[in-house]
Amino acid sequence: MRLGVAIKAFIKAWKNPQETERFLQGQKPSAEHADHSHLRLLTLLQHSGRLVDFFKEDLVGISDAQIGAAARKIHEDCKKTLEECVTIRPVMEEPEGATVKISVGYDPASVKIVGKVKGEPPYTGSLIHRGWKAHKQSLPKGIGEQTTSVISPAEVEVH
Repeated sequence: MRLGVAIKAFIKAWKNPQETERFLQGQKPSAEHADHSHLRLLTLLQHSGRLVDFFKEDLVGISDAQIGAAARKIHEDCKKTLEECVTIRPVMEEPEGATVKISVGYDPASVKIVGKVKGEPPYTGSLIHRGWKAHKQSLPKGIGEQTTSVISPAEVEVH
């Protein structure tokens, strides 16, 4: 296994010596090789439901009914987009409030144990939150010709 990784690293370094030199000097990879999937997802949520606009809006002076009406539409549109890009499923299938048993060897990244924790697993407790995990991830690699840091371009209407 280690030999295979070493060979892959050597080939990658051979093909791109500048990037390898930056890595060895402790510098971040160039922007063209950086992962911008978080920005792509945010861009998709902005495009489908104007999520960023909603979060950046000053809500002072807007009635709860107006906020609720806007939130309902944003929720519907963003939920659909999110399901298309990253299918999200609960970590635990039991309903919240149910009694659950956490076995020895549980994954602490998947289950957070809180409360009066004593000793070692197994633990028995009430499920407070089911948790979420990405079941399927299918973010598009790029979105048009836009700059990677632009979530939503400014719009100008010419008169």
